[in-house]
Amino acid sequence: MIKYLVIAIISCFATYLLKDTVSSLEYSAYKAVLAALLNISSIIFAIIGAWIAIIYPRAIGRAFKGKQVTDQTLKDADTDADYLSQLVEIVLVSAIVLMFVLSIEFSVPIVKNLITGNWLAYSKYAAFFLVSLLTLSQLYAVSRVILANYFFLNDLRKKNADGKVDTLHL
Repeated sequence: MIKYLVIAIISCFATYLLKDTVSSLEYSAYKAVLAALLNISSIIFAIIGAWIAIIYPRAIGRAFKGKQVTDQTLKDADTDADYLSQLVEIVLVSAIVLMFVLSIEFSVPIVKNLITGNWLAYSKYAAFFLVSLLTLSQLYAVSRVILANYFFLNDLRKKNADGKVDTLHL
């Protein structure tokens, strides 16, 4: 949770630093970013969701295989749970980004006609903050996908080198 608070603070700080530039931006300046966020979030959501659907049954099977619980079984179950929790967090971030982008795409044409006067500048600050927050969150999620899979593959290679992986069942 702290990492997303840091992302929000960075977005807030960027909004403050760029307030003069932000006030001159129109909604059309964000269209390409929102479209990219929608595409990336959809792809990450689908791929990682499918990956979870593959890994989850295997992790449950490994955790409860046999009647005897060993230290290695508990360690494997803990490793699987850590990996799955990372993937679930990534899916949640992508789902939240998807929901916000869809809400923005739907509501902005309506809200543009309702906001006038001094509220226009504040709405532009809020729009920049929200788009930067969503962008940084999605960038963080993509980097987590890369890192999670990198460490997973390193661990798998190490186990394979140690002879702990049964390559016939992979």
